Amino acid sequence: MTGVAPAPEVLRVTTALADLSRLYPWLEAAAARLGLPQQLVQKMQVVAEEAVMNVAMHAYAPGSDEAIEIRLSATLTFVELAVEDCGPEFNPLTAAEKPRPASLVDAQPGGLGIKLVRRYCQDISYTRQDGHNLLTLRFPLGPSVPA
Repeated sequence: MTGVAPAPEVLRVTTALADLSRLYPWLEAAAARLGLPQQLVQKMQVVAEEAVMNVAMHAYAPGSDEAIEIRLSATLTFVELAVEDCGPEFNPLTAAEKPRPASLVDAQPGGLGIKLVRRYCQDISYTRQDGHNLLTLRFPLGPSVPA
């Protein structure tokens, strides 16, 4: 990588299933163009799916044509994945984590996404500006990549 960061890779999708299904192929191709290691790409796929699906399921009506924009960029030390939408304000960093169930029988689906996001990201930030939510997720490059 040179001293100048390349322009971010950008994907815009709606909540339509056909549109959402473009996320993984786009992320694979964009990561390949940026020369990112496959181990990191797999972690980014989990985090991207959590972030994008949360917007698709909770911010917009089903089948909405409202856009979700995903941007991927890299520097020498980290990769940044940004997810932007114009849904209602929601800061996932202040959302309460779902308590651990006492047993498998007590377990309910959902609510674990932010735990996964926190596990795989070095840094997470959220801002609300001009009616847009922006969730920025940073992943370290190099030997400090969490397992």
